[in-house]
Amino acid sequence: MPDKGDDMVTSGEVTMSLPSADKPLPFHVTLVVEAKCPEDPPPPALLDIANEGVARRAERLSGQYALTAADRLRGALSTALNGWHHVPGTGVLARGHCTSVDVDAELVAAVAAREEADRRWFAASWQDERRAQQAEQMRSRLLDPLRATAWWFLDHQAEPERLEDVARAFDKAREVLAPKDTPDSPGRLVDDMLAAHDPAVRTSLARYLERFFAEYSREDLVIRLKHWQEDNEEL
Repeated sequence: MPDKGDDMVTSGEVTMSLPSADKPLPFHVTLVVEAKCPEDPPPPALLDIANEGVARRAERLSGQYALTAADRLRGALSTALNGWHHVPGTGVLARGHCTSVDVDAELVAAVAAREEADRRWFAASWQDERRAQQAEQMRSRLLDPLRATAWWFLDHQAEPERLEDVARAFDKAREVLAPKDTPDSPGRLVDDMLAAHDPAVRTSLARYLERFFAEYSREDLVIRLKHWQEDNEEL
């Protein structure tokens, strides 16, 4: 005998607004919803219950998509809603598929312009941060003639006869560029510890500082510290 639940399928079309990732701008979606209930007789509001169940599933998905991704959302909804699912608190099974996702063209253009502005800002911000990191690395090398000379020699190993002159030039540059003497501060004390000749001391202090910076959400300082560690490992 055929399954009574499979025979008694009710379907209908429903249009609803679904949230997007660009709150409060919504998608306007048309769905074909199918409902069935193994219970006999089924509830009078069978299709309304199914619509509500499908809508809840659709909302959880649509909120992950920007308004500019309307075409992708249509396929994603049809895939996610394809299987039969129980509507919580009822004996109703529901499924559906998406026939259209409509969005206001002007709103899409506005969102696209904002996304492009965000991309440009991120790229510029990343470049500024990278340049600041490079400047900090260069400053620390110029204030350490031995390290600066070693970096120069890595790219000029065929010119050992110039090594002494280059080292003298870096030593003279440090005299000009080094900051004037200032009273002791916690920062200077940490600098002196990090300049220790014992690698174990430098490594231990660097690890402690990394944990301390991370605890206070200073990821920028964590990044700078890692660059310092990389420079010292290379030397």
